[in-house]
Amino acid sequence: MAVVKAGAYGHGLEEIARALAAEDLAFFGVANVREARQIRHAGVNTRIYLLGPTWSEERKEIVARDWTPCISSLEEACEFNWLAAAHGRRFKVHMAVDTGMGRGGFVADGLAEALAALERLEYLEIEGIGSHLPAADEDEEFTRQQMARFAAIIDELGGAARFRWRHLSNSSGILGYAPGVCNLARPGLMLYGIAPLAGFQHQLRNVMTLKSRVTLVRTLPAGHGISYGRAFVTSKPTRVATVGIGYGDGYPRHVSGHGAEVWIAGCRCPILGRVTMDQMMVDVTGSREVGEGAEVELFGPNLPVAEVARNAQTIVWEILTGITPRVQRCYRE
Repeated sequence: MAVVKAGAYGHGLEEIARALAAEDLAFFGVANVREARQIRHAGVNTRIYLLGPTWSEERKEIVARDWTPCISSLEEACEFNWLAAAHGRRFKVHMAVDTGMGRGGFVADGLAEALAALERLEYLEIEGIGSHLPAADEDEEFTRQQMARFAAIIDELGGAARFRWRHLSNSSGILGYAPGVCNLARPGLMLYGIAPLAGFQHQLRNVMTLKSRVTLVRTLPAGHGISYGRAFVTSKPTRVATVGIGYGDGYPRHVSGHGAEVWIAGCRCPILGRVTMDQMMVDVTGSREVGEGAEVELFGPNLPVAEVARNAQTIVWEILTGITPRVQRCYRE
């Protein structure tokens, strides 16, 4: 199941869905019905799985279009059953189980009774069972306990043969742990070439490179403030390039003052002062060949997005999904 929610992690949902459509996937994983519509609008017919609980007013469309929801409550299941009955056909759903995430699904106690109640709904087919790993990139001991618990739950509910699809692992789970009883995985971040477990990064190649251009180059004297708040003041004459990108494009303002750099003309250049909405300033004193129009890599093959995330005191997921629509996406075959 390729997880393509949040605009395929900021890469462009329709383009990524079309690129992956030939890969014989079981599902595309999306967050909501709007994303499901976008995939269909792209002309892609791969099955769609809704990764979280759905709102009651969305369920009629979900059944009509035969998208696959995960079920977190009996009330949700009953409404899907009623809607499926109106169509005169059985409707495939997955049972979501909360094994530690705390975000959705049936809690682990009383699952046999919950499954029995679901099976009494004659227009529902309980095709799969899934849960989610909240700490596979941070807490190995808890994750192994959680995976063992998930396997035990499946045994308690009748064994692996009871469910066509059994899924638990996100990217961290895929990279760091054996699949166990599962026969379906849900890669997200790693699809885009970034390993949530750093030891595996050498096996992946990043998909997105964020670029801009130099719009102006000047030499500023010693004692000259740069950007809002004068958080940086030159201590000597400094050759400063203005770059046409800022937090209005999704590049994080919080990197300011934390040693962040960009890549210009084959070398790293420090960001000076605060990142502004549309622009940033960069020290290019050591790169005399840099002039107006020079290409600037904000992250990509020469400057890992994980480094940007660390400087911004956030996570890679937020950086990628935060790139705004103002930034033109250019795709290469």
